[in-house]
Amino acid sequence: MGLFKLIPESDNSKCGSLERIDSKSVDYEKDFENWLEASPFVLIDENEEDAIFWISRQQIAPIGDTGKFPDLLGINSNGSLVIVELKKGRTPRDVIAQILEYSAWGANLTYEDIDEFAIFYFKNKEKDAGKSLIQKYKEIFCPDIEEEPDIVFNKNQKLYIVAEEISPIIIEVCNHLRNFFGVDINCIEYKVSKSKQGEFIISTEKIVGYDRVGSKSSRSVTHEKWSHNIKVKDIIVDTIREVTNNNYSITFTPSDIIAKIIKQYPDINKNTVRCQIISNCVNHSSRKYYVGGKDLCFLTEKGKYRLYNPEKDGRWNSKGERI
Repeated sequence: MGLFKLIPESDNSKCGSLERIDSKSVDYEKDFENWLEASPFVLIDENEEDAIFWISRQQIAPIGDTGKFPDLLGINSNGSLVIVELKKGRTPRDVIAQILEYSAWGANLTYEDIDEFAIFYFKNKEKDAGKSLIQKYKEIFCPDIEEEPDIVFNKNQKLYIVAEEISPIIIEVCNHLRNFFGVDINCIEYKVSKSKQGEFIISTEKIVGYDRVGSKSSRSVTHEKWSHNIKVKDIIVDTIREVTNNNYSITFTPSDIIAKIIKQYPDINKNTVRCQIISNCVNHSSRKYYVGGKDLCFLTEKGKYRLYNPEKDGRWNSKGERI
């Protein structure tokens, strides 16, 4: 099988030809790490209502008698520490030991530790210089509330092994760790290709991590995923339409949507609802942290939304910027 790019004929996709994309000579391990740093949503499955922001890259991790360097550290909406190990080519067997060592080290980090990582990392980012961990978290996940977020950082870790090829033994061991010990470990394959015109094509596939994390050990924590047949994002969209009655003049707050949803789905994650509203809001400055949102909402003032009216509100891109 191959990877192809569609070349339309006279801007007509129905009449076009396929150009094979050659990936044999492409080797961009460090470049991919840069791209991933700039695009953390690549790790998020389209059915996950979540986001990640980075707090460190190549942070030294004193493990045993040596110092090691996890490629990327981040935080997601649950406050979990996200640890990413990136490999070129096929995953070596020792990548499992490596990611678990990082997890053991990360589990012992205090809030003060990860806040220190974040402040140091942010100081070289023009828009984030001077921010603390909690300030960045609030900006991304709950920018529309005045009070401090009710969040416990680093209660859990979410691990990612990212490589061009995840070997069968790594898949088997990772699934075992997920199913029997409740380790939230995920494996993603990536491939970088280049067209004849010099365009880069990046494809990703989640190899381990679609299933619910479970545990047969009473000593392990079980991380439950959404268990209802309907998608969370669909519930939120339907509720917004119900609350507004499809009327552009009616405004709502995230709390309004949460209060209505929680009556039927008491296990809904409130942060998930807030994140999805931001993802669906065309002019929200934090929309850039999310992926796959609908052009549904328009921010009228801090904490208040209405339905998006393209004729009145104009066009906006996926980063919350006016086109």
